[in-house]
Amino acid sequence: MGRRVAIGAVAFAVAAVMVPMVLTATPSILAAPAAGPKVLLKAREFLFEPKEVTVRAGEITFEIKNEGSIEHNFIIEDSGKKKVAEIAVIDAGKTDDVKATLRSGTYAFACTLPGHREAGMHGTLRVQP
Repeated sequence: MGRRVAIGAVAFAVAAVMVPMVLTATPSILAAPAAGPKVLLKAREFLFEPKEVTVRAGEITFEIKNEGSIEHNFIIEDSGKKKVAEIAVIDAGKTDDVKATLRSGTYAFACTLPGHREAGMHGTLRVQP
C-alpha cells in the first residue's frame, strides 16, 4: 500500500508542474495570426505555371518551385513597371517564397534573368478588390 501512495504522490507532483505549463502555453498558440493566401507557381525553362493568376487584394505569399535545371528568379511589377516583390535567385530544384501586399489591379510577374522573359517566362497577375 505504501508503494501505491508514493507512486500516486509522484504522479500528483508531475501533474501539478505540467498543468500550469500547458495552460500558459495554450493562449499563445491560440493567438497566432492566420496565414494569408498562398499562390503556388512552378518555374521551368522557360515558363511559369500557371501563366495567369487571380487573387484578392491584401497580403499574399507567392511560393515559387524551380522545377527547371537552371536557376531562375521571380519578380512582380505593377502597371508602371515598378518592382513590388522579388526573389533574386531560386536555384534549380529549390523552392522559395516572397510576400507582397497588393492593391486591386493588373500586375506582371516574370523571370528577369537575361533572355528568360523574352523566351516566355512571364505571366499576368490580376488582383481583385
